[in-house]
Amino acid sequence: MKSQLSLKKTDQLEEDEKTQFLQLFSLVFSKGMTVSQFDRKYLRTPLGYSYHGWMWANNSLVGAYNTIPYNYYYFGESVTFCLSVDTMVGQQYRRLHPLALLEMANSVVDFMKQDRICFVFGSPNDNAYTYTTRVLKWHRMGELDFYVLPRNLGAVMPRLRWLNFLSRVCAGVFVRLPARKRRTEPQYPVEKKRNRLFAEHRYDTSYGSVDLDCESECTYKIYCEDFGVRVLYLIDVHPLTPAAFDNAIERVYVKCSHTFDIMLYVGKLPFVPTRMIRVPESRKPRRIQLCGRILDPQIVDERILQIENWNINISNLDVR
Repeated sequence: MKSQLSLKKTDQLEEDEKTQFLQLFSLVFSKGMTVSQFDRKYLRTPLGYSYHGWMWANNSLVGAYNTIPYNYYYFGESVTFCLSVDTMVGQQYRRLHPLALLEMANSVVDFMKQDRICFVFGSPNDNAYTYTTRVLKWHRMGELDFYVLPRNLGAVMPRLRWLNFLSRVCAGVFVRLPARKRRTEPQYPVEKKRNRLFAEHRYDTSYGSVDLDCESECTYKIYCEDFGVRVLYLIDVHPLTPAAFDNAIERVYVKCSHTFDIMLYVGKLPFVPTRMIRVPESRKPRRIQLCGRILDPQIVDERILQIENWNINISNLDVR
């Protein structure tokens, strides 16, 4: 099967190309994406476009490698990183051309370098993670942690449904515990630029927000997971300080207490939260592993690969 690679920015795509992308997306991921969702995701960026390396065979799209630019602060400097998202290769084409993903990824890297993109990262699933680190030669950065506040224990462990009332009482008390005072506030050398453009791109009307004290804010989303478990994801807290984080948990809990079973925060915290419990490694519902590749060592260095330098959670990723 003869194949051809196309390299385009989002604002250069034809409508038929978008349609074929959405069809392949539906086949590979078993979920839908509309044209308006595609445009919002890939066009509403700091540059006004994203990057696409697509593989074609017999005039049909069989593979896609895409990256979205975001503005970041890196040790006080304003830089632009790219997030790798929606990587896909049709099932039949994977067997015929096992290096298609490598070809698409390398072409997009060269494309990004033209715009002085200095770093690209992502959170591939377990299968893609091995390919990304071994074949694409991306570096391992670390893994996000899960923090939980259970409200209805029986939703997660059905045999303990009879304890739901007690777990709700305990959760209500837990979120009102006095916050521990910390002597120092955490510093984040690597942090996304959280502004109106980012919010409009990342969050739609399915997300909620709560204003906290001292010009702080948190964003959340309630998502129905497997077996009907209603999970409230605490997506982001800004600024990410211990006091703001504890305040966000209490405020969101009070606002949404009758609409979720458990509250989750997925990210990397440099402090121990007062009102959530860190999930042990063996009990994580899934692994969110990060890896990245430096594109311009004159702008960023190896410190970018140390997850401890980041203020990062699922708001930085194409997750939930």
